[in-house]
Parts: sequence; C-alpha cells; structure tokens
Amino acid sequence: MSNMDSYESWSSHQAASASELENHLYLYLKQCRQQESADHVLRRFQDLFIQANPHPESLVWEALVELAHRPHSEREFKYTLNRCSYTLINPWSTEPKNHWAVPALVQMFETIPEAPDQETETQRVRELGRLFTTTDQYAALRRFANLIDAPAPEMVPPLADQPVAKQLKRYPFLYDSSLLTKDSDQHQKAQVGKLRQDAEATLGVKLARYCHQQKQGATCHIPNPTRLSETELNQALAYYTGKVEGSRSHRDLAQMFQTYSKTVRSFRDFKEEFLEYLLSPLADADPKYVNNHFGRALRQFLRDTLSDFDGQRLTNFIIITTCQKLLNFLVVQGRQQPVFRRFWQLLKETGHTLTVGLLLRIVLFCGPVKPWLENRMTVLFNYHESRMCKEVPWLMDALEHVNVALLTNFGKFGYSFT
Repeated sequence: MSNMDSYESWSSHQAASASELENHLYLYLKQCRQQESADHVLRRFQDLFIQANPHPESLVWEALVELAHRPHSEREFKYTLNRCSYTLINPWSTEPKNHWAVPALVQMFETIPEAPDQETETQRVRELGRLFTTTDQYAALRRFANLIDAPAPEMVPPLADQPVAKQLKRYPFLYDSSLLTKDSDQHQKAQVGKLRQDAEATLGVKLARYCHQQKQGATCHIPNPTRLSETELNQALAYYTGKVEGSRSHRDLAQMFQTYSKTVRSFRDFKEEFLEYLLSPLADADPKYVNNHFGRALRQFLRDTLSDFDGQRLTNFIIITTCQKLLNFLVVQGRQQPVFRRFWQLLKETGHTLTVGLLLRIVLFCGPVKPWLENRMTVLFNYHESRMCKEVPWLMDALEHVNVALLTNFGKFGYSFT
C-alpha cells in the first residue's frame, strides 16, 4: 500500500496521529525536491506554508490544516514547520548549485501576509507561521542559512560593516549550540557535525601550517588564517601552546592538576588549590590578581559553590558542576538577558590572551565542560548577532582567541607544545 493509500485509509476511517500527518507533509516535500528544480519547490513551499492557499493536492492541505487546528498547535506546530524546512534545506546545503535556495526558503517566513484572510484555515496557518518566526527553531534555521549563504566576494563589505550573525562560518565551536535545538533529529545533528568537522579541519590545517612556519622562522608564504593581527596571533599561539610556567604548557599543568585532584582529601581543599591553579597565570602577569576585586570575587565564588559538599571527596559530578558554574561566572550568566560584565571587564583589564587562557585551563582540566564553554560563547554570539562587528570588537577578538585556543589544544592538526 502506498503512502497516499495509507493517508486515505486513516483520513477516511480514523483520526490520524500527529506523526502520521507530519510524515505525509515530509514525504510530499521530499518527493517534490527529488522530482523538481529548487525554484519550483520554493514556489510550492511558499504557496503551502507562507501564503497558505488551499493546495491542489487536497490530502496535503487537509494534513496541514488538521495539524494547525490540533490542541496545543501553538506549542507544537513550530516543530512541524522546522522539520518541513529541514526536509528541503539539508539536502540543498550539500548541493552547491542549490545553496542559494537555503536562505531563500528561510527568508520566506518574513513575508507571511499580515492582512486577515476570509478563509479561517488560511488565517490559522499564517498565524502559526508568524509565531514560528519568534522561536528558537527559526533563529537556528536563520543561522543555518547564514552559514550556507556565500555572497560573491565583490558583494561583501568590510568586516566592521558586517553583522555579527554573518560571521558564524568562521567559528565552528559555535555550530552545535547555534544550529541545533531540542527537537533536532539525528540527521540534523549529523549534518551540523559534518559542517563543524569540515570547518575545523580547514581552519585547523591552515593554522597548523602557519604555526609551523613561524616556529621555523621562514619567510611568510602562508597567510594568517585569523582576523587577529600577526603579532596578536603569534602571541596567542605562543601562550596557548608554549611554556607558561617554567618548562610546562597549559596542557602539562592541567594534567598535573588532574593527578593531584585524585588525591585531594576534600572538596574544600580542592577549591583552594583550584583557585591557585586558575589565578597563577594572571598573578604571574600582575601580582595584584591574587587579591584584587576579581581575585577576591573568584575566591568567594569558589568557596560558596556546592558548599554542602565541602567535606566530601571529589566526584565527577562535583568537578563538572563546579566547572560549569565557574564558566557561567567568568563568561556569561543567563540566556534571555545575559549578564557578561565580568567577562568584558576581564578582557579589558588583562587582555584577550590571558582571559581566554584562563578559560582554556578550565576545559583542559575538565574536558567534559568544553561543550559548556562553547555554549557560553554561543550565548554571547547569539545575543549580539544583530549588531555590527564594529560595535563589539571585544567579542570578535574573543571569538578569534577561543578558536585558536580550542583548535590548537583539542584538534588533531599537528601542533607542537614546545
């Protein structure tokens, strides 16, 4: 029995489940994409979901209208629209000739007619479509389109005059938290994972070659692959991969502290040693950080963190939770109205290299919180994505430094820690 026959069966004899209705829409869009050109499919998508005109294939229209009128549709319909969109743009994003269609589809949702329509079904679908544009799902969809969209070089303005949102492609560590939502399926996760892996490999290899060239003292044939100045990049590479305390790198010190943490008697003792581990690079640069406002605030924060566990031995739960809370404290609290003044102030006072080095020490010591650092940086990126780059230069430089720190310490691109 075909899918169409199956639809007719349940539409005639019993109430269809939401998943059956949705699958009918996904199958219809998949068949259109396989059989028609992208511009033709876009016209079909606009007619069905944007204009919400009754569809010539009545079963498709009936499925859409039924979903729009189901209980809880104001909460659930966004997932349907999201999946319908990805049914088309995921395959298009892997086909260079159809890349243009990805932003074209996403932008359609900005053109849903505002005027009331005499057809209640049309009005309802349009209302839910407009509601979709206010969701996390649509925000992630828009970022995905920015990632795929590649305007001609002559059309690209100087960096300072570009919106932050257009810079996502440069920072693969932001992809997971920017492009995935709680309803992302395994296919979408795999797609984003592949995009991230490819972007990291491209930038990581360029950075490794540049780093090797600098250490060899060769004349510059390999260009600086970042937006940092050559001096800033060389200082960052030396700090993130070189020796920072005697003959030890950040990676060496993190491994030593991991070994120590397995022998510490209590969480209270660990926190005191952890404070010294975190502050030592700042104190080496300027002794005031041992007891200035930031140093005192960090000490008090750690003492207050999970204080009910102070007398206990360390566990993975305690370490991971402490490090997550610490990243909230150092980078950004909250999501809808993020508080990041401490991070901004630290960048201003100590510079980007030392500040990001502090974050690097945390994730080198506790690898499971690396995704949480990426998430915290994503919160900052998403909050500022409508701003122009020239308005937030501190953020753009921070993203560049985090890119370099993570690629050199967690990528497998042949960096030498000497």
